[in-house]
Amino acid sequence: MNDPSADAKNQPTLLLVDDEQNILKALKRLFRSCSYRIHTAENGSEGLALLNQEPVDLILSDMRMPKMDGAEFLAKAAEQWPETVRILLTGYADIESTIAAVNKGKIYSYCSKPWDDNELKILVHNALEQKFIRDERNRLFAIVQNQNEQLKELNAHLEEKVEQRTGQLKKSLAQIDKANKALKKQYADSIKTFARIIEMRPGIKSGHAKFIAENGRNIARLMQLSDEDINNVMYAGLLLQIGKMSLPDELLKQPLFSLSWHDKKRYYKHAEEGQMMLKDIRQLQEAASIIYHQYEHYDGSGMPKGLIGTEIPIGSRILAVIRDYISYLDGTLTGESLPIVQVKKHIELKKGSLYDPDVSDIFLQYLPESEEDDRPVIEMSWTQLQAGMEVKEVLCNDLLYLKDRILTEKNVNDIFNLRENGGQLSIKVRLGNK
Repeated sequence: MNDPSADAKNQPTLLLVDDEQNILKALKRLFRSCSYRIHTAENGSEGLALLNQEPVDLILSDMRMPKMDGAEFLAKAAEQWPETVRILLTGYADIESTIAAVNKGKIYSYCSKPWDDNELKILVHNALEQKFIRDERNRLFAIVQNQNEQLKELNAHLEEKVEQRTGQLKKSLAQIDKANKALKKQYADSIKTFARIIEMRPGIKSGHAKFIAENGRNIARLMQLSDEDINNVMYAGLLLQIGKMSLPDELLKQPLFSLSWHDKKRYYKHAEEGQMMLKDIRQLQEAASIIYHQYEHYDGSGMPKGLIGTEIPIGSRILAVIRDYISYLDGTLTGESLPIVQVKKHIELKKGSLYDPDVSDIFLQYLPESEEDDRPVIEMSWTQLQAGMEVKEVLCNDLLYLKDRILTEKNVNDIFNLRENGGQLSIKVRLGNK
């Protein structure tokens, strides 16, 4: 799919709304290189007035504004201009009002402040591309409907004309199918971007979502689940940690084993919070249910419902094993990273109590035989690097910077300096002790 900003005659139009001039200036600078037509407004009233005068493809609005906040403004915009894509800029403290805004204003997505420039540009690009694909699909559907009407009027004996129209119809249907496939891909890419945004929250481990989702998808395939179920497992894996955005920083920073009973109960509540955030999105209802039941135990001792065995959604049973596997290797559960052989033994020991025996067996057979060279590698954000981590490689602007290194404080500071000087980083970290 071509860049939606490439056609000068049909440049996408953005409306940026924020009551702070410095934020508007920063956003205009960010999108200056993207060939967008950009309008700005300092409040919701100005934004609505501009929408009455100019066609707009995408609105990017701040949440906290005087008189009319971002949620109210986008809800009004949705009523009058439903085809305009709406994205909300919000702080971590606004999570509850953000959820309400997503439901009320039919918001495509939201981005946390402070934003990552590259992530925000990708989010806006994908949103515009989805809009243009959707518009094109509607146009093609109108063509098909018009051609169907013409086919009804054709004389039954004019076989040549019928064949001609049938050929045109097949071509249009092929184009629709292509547009649908592109839309599905963009939908999956948007969820992956959203997962990366979730992991920007301090205390939420970066790289976990991608590892859990990809391995969950592979295990679901080995278990011969349907394509729909496989996709639901992947989406749930990407969004498994979304409810953690509502947890306080001090709770996220501690290993799970060190938490008090009260704090553990509060921590496990994130599964319900995640389900609540996603339940009104039709395409993610099954994924929301998988997230909700992720802490059920196979023997019925888990939460929130105490389901037993196959009462637990198969996606929840799959992701529970993979989630704990990477968390033990990462040190999230115990406070220190464990070797692969020890983690495998734990999963084997807990078959039938915590984990589904069939899922556990398939997962353990799926893992590489080696216990050292094949340790999992995840992509990690530069913001979460710490001394003592083992990097497989660090690329800066696609050039190798470090390889197979235990990071020192100096290494970490040097990498931070590269990022602050505009370097585009790709960081892959090995998990688990040798």
